[in-house]
Amino acid sequence: MIRLLVKSAASCCALLLLFVSVPQTGSAATPYDTFYMGQKNGYQIQDVYVPAAVVLGQDLNTTPLKQPSDLFITGNDHVFVADTGNNRVLELDDRKRLVRTYGDREDKGKLNAPEGVFVTPEGAVFVADTGNKRVVQYTPQGEFVREFVRPQSDYLPQEYFFVPSKLIVDSRGVLYIANKGTYQGLLRMNGQGEFTGFFGANPAETTLLDRLKRMFFTKEQMSKESAIRPGEISNVALDAEGFIFTSNIGVNSKQVKRLNAGGVNRFKGDSKLPNLEQVVDVAVDRDAFFYALDRVTGGISICSPTGMELFRFGRISKNPQQAGVFAYPASIAVNSKSELWVLDNAMNMIQVFERTEFGDSVMRASAEYYKGAYVQSKPQWETVNKLNQMINLAYQGLGKAALQEHRVEEAMAHYKISYDAEGYSQAFWTYRLNWIRSNYAVALAALVGVYVLYRFALRPAYRLAAARTYPPRISQAASDLKDGWFLMFHPYEGFYRLKGRRLSWIALLVILLAAAAVRLLSMFGTGFAFNPVDLSKINVPLGLAVFFVPWFTWVIANYLVSTVKDGEGMLREVLQSSVYALIPYIVFTIPIVLLSNVLVLEEGILVQTLTWAMWLWMFTLFFVKTQVIHNFDFTENVKIILIALFTIAVLWIFIVVTFGLSYNLYDFFYQLYREVTLRA
Repeated sequence: MIRLLVKSAASCCALLLLFVSVPQTGSAATPYDTFYMGQKNGYQIQDVYVPAAVVLGQDLNTTPLKQPSDLFITGNDHVFVADTGNNRVLELDDRKRLVRTYGDREDKGKLNAPEGVFVTPEGAVFVADTGNKRVVQYTPQGEFVREFVRPQSDYLPQEYFFVPSKLIVDSRGVLYIANKGTYQGLLRMNGQGEFTGFFGANPAETTLLDRLKRMFFTKEQMSKESAIRPGEISNVALDAEGFIFTSNIGVNSKQVKRLNAGGVNRFKGDSKLPNLEQVVDVAVDRDAFFYALDRVTGGISICSPTGMELFRFGRISKNPQQAGVFAYPASIAVNSKSELWVLDNAMNMIQVFERTEFGDSVMRASAEYYKGAYVQSKPQWETVNKLNQMINLAYQGLGKAALQEHRVEEAMAHYKISYDAEGYSQAFWTYRLNWIRSNYAVALAALVGVYVLYRFALRPAYRLAAARTYPPRISQAASDLKDGWFLMFHPYEGFYRLKGRRLSWIALLVILLAAAAVRLLSMFGTGFAFNPVDLSKINVPLGLAVFFVPWFTWVIANYLVSTVKDGEGMLREVLQSSVYALIPYIVFTIPIVLLSNVLVLEEGILVQTLTWAMWLWMFTLFFVKTQVIHNFDFTENVKIILIALFTIAVLWIFIVVTFGLSYNLYDFFYQLYREVTLRA
């Protein structure tokens, strides 16, 4: 008796602490951070949701909740709670008052450790009666209707354990049941209790190590390895359009799926929720946004109807003392007011979160955006921008609205701010079309002018320049550069011309400077549709190093390996020929950059083709120059190049390890110096 009183007192104290710590909207800081995840790197923003209320059994004039496992909210905002430890299901009304209980009477509907509940639009209540290994159906008044036990079917494996934990029922009366400890997916059962197949199973995920084991292990060795099982479906939900959402644990991607009637995931791409370890439940609101709950981190991810994560908030603690912090979150649901209800299995309570002013604005605007009502969403996005100018989705929405209102340049500006290459490309296509229509005659005259300038000015000027007499160094440099142009189209003959010659250092310097110049041109001049970056944040030294350091490493590795393998080329010849092999990069990059500024993404195949042609051409020149300069045959040349590439990898591993050890040594002496000086 004393123990019971102490336990009740402790529960009341915890309740009091939580109620006191529930912040009012927009007031005291919440105990968790909210992040906007719509860009590559999520960053902290103001709260989208804040704690609004805490619900315990004491508030309902009934026995306190005990290890509750599942939540379900109906269209009229009635809340159903699977109160597992008390062997019952509670129904609350929209004002958090107890309406009735299910399964606590001594009849056929008596429940044993229920872990899931679902209510149809007609009011029929289905409960996953986990302890009794069945599903029970009740009337809206709580009367027992029937039970669904393990179906008898030749297609159901004999070793399959029917232990229902979560479930949904679609508009046809078909049950989709998640069973504990199974990997076959949802068990599908018709209204008569007949097995109709498995649904939505996860594929088994294999690592590189697993593939290597299959390649090299014997059958006996493989038989001793643990079987690779697919991830388990932890929960299931049904949206207004009839799509089935599953939350999955034990998987590295696709933690949440949106399945059609055929079991096909409608989310495109990976739909990965980074840093979420165990997504135990998912809830879908009336605008098709879904909310994923992570049991390990306590994080709640707010995701778009397309599966993209937009926001994340939440926190977990072993002994939470503040509303908004979870101990062991088990289930999540959302009502018609967009309030989030989160069930805490360890704290035996439900926490309710409501939207802030900012959260309401951004979610309303996002809902219009994903419905395609871009112009209607404009006022909401403008409100969002006033509250936070770092939400790139706001600029995408404003860009689409401007494009629909035929303000193309404004749309392009918004897309640039949001780094939306696809949207920018669409707006640029309209801008380009309008420009051609308005300036067709000017463009045609400009093309004619360029031809006339080349025909009657540049060509005669080139002939005059070629006929003049220059100092020997300049003449040699010009001749060597001309050989470089010849080499591009006649690699073997061109490199044979260079072999054994001492080329002009002026020509080599011109080629290297030209390569550096076009590298900078590529970094800063590529059209936004093909290079959606902030030009002010480009690291010039790093960009040049990424291009020239591998090239220089190749020169060293190629010379060292070829020397060991009796190659004939000297270091000077290797360096000279490697410089000349850069000429395709110079020649191709200029038209690629120009085209990237006049083409849209749908026409990007031309840019991609030229880019691949450039790299293939360069690779061919490097291959041929190694063969010619060192006088290798084809097979030997292939081996030498592969060894050189391996040498490059070894060189860089050595450099990285040496740098790391040197830094650690420096840090050791620096920390030692600081400690000595501080103690002194």
